[in-house]
Amino acid sequence: MQHSKSLNLTLLVCLLLMGLTMAQEDRSSNAPHVRHKRGIFWDFFQKMVITKNLIVDQYTDTRNTLNDIYNTFNEQFSDPGPEKPTNRPRTTTEKSSISGEESGGGSSDEPTTTEGFQISRYELGRILGRNFRGLQRLAKSEFEVALNATKYNLMEYKAEADQQFANSLAVEKKNKLKSLKG
Repeated sequence: MQHSKSLNLTLLVCLLLMGLTMAQEDRSSNAPHVRHKRGIFWDFFQKMVITKNLIVDQYTDTRNTLNDIYNTFNEQFSDPGPEKPTNRPRTTTEKSSISGEESGGGSSDEPTTTEGFQISRYELGRILGRNFRGLQRLAKSEFEVALNATKYNLMEYKAEADQQFANSLAVEKKNKLKSLKG
């Protein structure tokens, strides 16, 4: 009996609250919405806080992403390297393959794991250094070829300019002679 009275009371309170909210919605929908001005300082500081929060969120996301990239890159080397701490736990996946048949009838029942190719930091540095030195030699030879070609291009440009100037003087001279004769 006590339980049904409390249940009835709870239902009555819920119905009253629903009725009040519906009545308030009806009144608010009929009345025009008026926005009260808060003031220039309130708007300015509110926008500053929102901007600060956006910048902090962007910084945090960028930092976490770069830490994840750094750690993923470091996992690819065979020798250990310093690890940067991350703010959130990382999940790793292991590559594994089972030799033989899928289940039971294979020559060996033990699963074997195959790791992807890993290179040491020293070997990567050696390869990158060799590539960098090769690119330096290539850039130097290309620069020398370009300088040499520039010298010949300038000489050719001067010859063409002199020829055009001489042609324009000859045409101008002929026009003066025609105008005097004419």
